Amino acid sequence: MSISYNKVVLVGRLTRDPEIKFSTSGTQISLFTLAVDRPTRSGSDDSSNTDFIRIVSFGKLAEFAGNYLSKGRLVLVEGSLRIRKWKTADGDPRSTAEIVANAIRFLETRSQVESSPEVVNEPEKKEDLSDDITFFGSEPTDTNGDDIPF
Repeated sequence: MSISYNKVVLVGRLTRDPEIKFSTSGTQISLFTLAVDRPTRSGSDDSSNTDFIRIVSFGKLAEFAGNYLSKGRLVLVEGSLRIRKWKTADGDPRSTAEIVANAIRFLETRSQVESSPEVVNEPEKKEDLSDDITFFGSEPTDTNGDDIPF
């Protein structure tokens, strides 16, 4: 029996709004690209040291990505590396590397995103979002109650 481990953790900014698709069985799929800076030895700010990595998510996580992620958002993505292979109509073999996400976390508060000059074309603001950093799967807090949350 061989031992294997496939886990990837990336921090980067979305290059555009997620693309939403549905499989033939009805499962929601989101596709987006993260721009992830690669550190340089010289410390220079060279844009050629940025990797553009394709991210794929399915089901509830894809729904989350479609509803709350947008171009320019700084996120952390956890997932696994997958090399997808296929043949073109001409029979030429093709392959691409992508990350299948199993968790996505915001790394900026909503107020930081709104004041960031790098973020352009933000979708309309959703009124039910709080100003806190939101983790997918976390329970929303009741901000209208008078009770102390202990």
